[in-house]
Amino acid sequence: MKIQKIPPSHGLLWIKHGYRLIMRSPLHALSLAMVFLMSMMLVMVIPVGGILFAMLLMPVMMAGYMRVCRALEYSEKVVPRYIFSGFESRTAQLVSIGGMLLVGMLVVSMITVMIGGDTLNTLITAYQKQPDSHVMLEAMLAPDSGLMPSLLTGLILLFVLMLALQYAPMLVYFDQKTPIEAIKLSMQGSLRNIIPLTVYSMLMQLLAFFVSVIPFNLGIFIFLPIALTSMYVSYRDIFAEEKVEASPPDIDQPSV
Repeated sequence: MKIQKIPPSHGLLWIKHGYRLIMRSPLHALSLAMVFLMSMMLVMVIPVGGILFAMLLMPVMMAGYMRVCRALEYSEKVVPRYIFSGFESRTAQLVSIGGMLLVGMLVVSMITVMIGGDTLNTLITAYQKQPDSHVMLEAMLAPDSGLMPSLLTGLILLFVLMLALQYAPMLVYFDQKTPIEAIKLSMQGSLRNIIPLTVYSMLMQLLAFFVSVIPFNLGIFIFLPIALTSMYVSYRDIFAEEKVEASPPDIDQPSV
């Protein structure tokens, strides 16, 4: 598999083409994105280990929505069960990706706490007794807290972890890669295209800011489908079998 080097302008094109994917079948694209979200939320509320289960199943559900995107790209009929396609094919490998995400998050947390030392441990203990994220964030970011090195290290490690895993579910599901191969390719593809990915990330943060002002958190109905479809477009662009010179996959025209 050849990893393409994509121009920075594609960071914007991924979002535009993701939107065009949605417009091919808005009802399916939006409703199945909400199924994705609600499924994750339901798993997270499981009393014991809900968040851990959600992390394990995240790549499985991600593969399902990517299957929806594949149907939209090739003008196939979108079948609602596609959202659960990750439970029908390559499930064990996808769960393995989730396991690696879980282990990676644990390692990042341990390193961050080790660097933060007693100060960070004290803040975490205080938060557990009286959960107030605003107060804890202010305490961590205070100039005299001495926690900036640990926080920066944690953010950098988390960033690297995300680069390694963001395309792994698609590479496992569509390209039949092993989890290790998928993670290596995801990292290579992300690093090779760090500039367009940075442009894309900044634009998505800007979009998230604008939709955040919509009352009752309804902006998620706009943001999540675009985030998922544009991620699919970026995957197709970076890991295309043939060189894409001018634009991501040709999805300009909605199907009739």
